[in-house]
Amino acid sequence: MEIWEDILSEHDRRCLANYPRLGRIGQRPGLGNNPALLVVDMQVGVIGEDRPIYEQQDRYPMACGNFAWAAIRHLQKLIPIARQAGISIVYSRFVIRPESGLPVPVGTCFSSENPDSEVIKEIAPVKGDICIEKARASIFFHTPALYILLNKRVDTLLITGNTTSGCVRASAIDGVGYNFKVAVIGECVFDRLEFTHKASLFDLQYKYCDVISIDEVYEYIERVKQDRS
Repeated sequence: MEIWEDILSEHDRRCLANYPRLGRIGQRPGLGNNPALLVVDMQVGVIGEDRPIYEQQDRYPMACGNFAWAAIRHLQKLIPIARQAGISIVYSRFVIRPESGLPVPVGTCFSSENPDSEVIKEIAPVKGDICIEKARASIFFHTPALYILLNKRVDTLLITGNTTSGCVRASAIDGVGYNFKVAVIGECVFDRLEFTHKASLFDLQYKYCDVISIDEVYEYIERVKQDRS
């Protein structure tokens, strides 16, 4: 059962029953041979503590709380496995520097002067990883991400991080627009609201890209390793 099944109405289900006859809607584009793992905006201020969001909004007003930490536990295993397989790890960080003159969005955790803007230590980048700063939702908007990925001959984006309805969705859609094969890893993305998380995954799967499980990712990484050996 897909995670979004419980938000579909009877009307939705009847419409969806016809989609396989209508072309690409809901069908998986598939994955390529040279992936990169995108770790989107896993910053202290938008992660918060491992407890319900509404219990910590005084300290972390932008937190995703326990939803984020469920994903982190998967990422703590996935990221090292991807590194060992020679897959490029690309981190993004939504951050505004004072010298830019740009307004800081709601929540000071997006200011470069706030330590809460840093990537959490549990999955922090290491030497050899790629780190990109951005000031808008998509990892591609006015950043060098596209040129870096093309230079590395990446053809597939495995997207993880924060949030499903925001920066993950925007990065996935732009990735498809640049003709990458894109897969969002269901257990490794999250949102503040359960509804927006489920609805965004549904929308991405049925219109833009793959939504795949962590187990499928491990199988895919193993195939990539074997092909490279």
